[in-house]
Amino acid sequence: MKNLLTVLSLVIVASPAFASRARLESLGEGKNGSYYINDSRNMFLNPASIVKHKKKLMIELGNTISNTSTADSSALSSAQGGFTNTFGDFTYAVYLNNYSDTMAAAAAAGGLSPQNAVEVQFAGEGAVNWGIGLTTAGNKQAAGTSSYLGTRIGVEKDNLAVFGTIGLSSKITVAGVDALKGKTKIDAGATYGMGDMTVFGKFATSTNEVATVEVGSTSFGAGLGWNKEMTKSTHMFTRLEAGYATAKTAGATTSQSYSVPVVLGAETQALSWLAIRGSLTHGLFGQTLNGAGATTTAGQTFFGAGLGMTFGDVTIDGLVANGGAGATADDFGFGSDMISRIGLTYNF
Repeated sequence: MKNLLTVLSLVIVASPAFASRARLESLGEGKNGSYYINDSRNMFLNPASIVKHKKKLMIELGNTISNTSTADSSALSSAQGGFTNTFGDFTYAVYLNNYSDTMAAAAAAGGLSPQNAVEVQFAGEGAVNWGIGLTTAGNKQAAGTSSYLGTRIGVEKDNLAVFGTIGLSSKITVAGVDALKGKTKIDAGATYGMGDMTVFGKFATSTNEVATVEVGSTSFGAGLGWNKEMTKSTHMFTRLEAGYATAKTAGATTSQSYSVPVVLGAETQALSWLAIRGSLTHGLFGQTLNGAGATTTAGQTFFGAGLGMTFGDVTIDGLVANGGAGATADDFGFGSDMISRIGLTYNF
């Protein structure tokens, strides 16, 4: 509540900055970018997108994530930030401490998470926009050491964008023994815009050696995103997606899952300084099959709600509510992450 009061005390006027985990999650998207909604955090999908978000300072409030954490969630938000700027005809970005899904997977497998991430991106624009980025992360403590090195590449031409992240190396050593050695990590995607509609596809595969046992996963999906300007101040968002994923240990399939979610969202500039946004995500079909049997994800419904307040060249976003089946009377039905994910963007 103290964070919310601090934010409310700063109110002034300007246009939204479109640059925060809070905004994306309140619209039902992932914290590291969207395939069809314009936001500066799309840099973590496609480095070529930074040419659309020049001269921004981005700060995300949060706590220090422990070295053994397996996720950066709205309930356990990591402090991070960075900026984009120009150099001649080029755009570059420097970002600190973004906690990626790759690092979370490494922590779950090896018990020690790569931390202190530094990402540098460089992009150019013209007939074809292009971008490339390099990410490094790691830590060293009494329990052991961890490291991660990866690169991102992306191109955009007219309505088509193709991009990907490649894990070059990752390693976790605990008590002098290799707990995890990364072998393959590829995360790729493509989008094609057709007016208000965007068609997208994605593919990811990873293989790690965990305590001498090979563990891998593969996933792919496709979908449609609809971004419609209903009025000058209101946008409606809809995403329909189908995905399939498998996991293997020592060559044997340990789990399979499929999902078909639909997302309905809206964002409106209610006042000159206030944006209100919200979403509803519903599982139309879905099932996970593993050694414990089959678990259905169909019918699960989650919601998000957020605010964006603009003060001159500064925008502050907050995730007001994010929840679903886990909501209880103690949190007034808003989920366990009520009033979380606060981000600040300064356009310089």
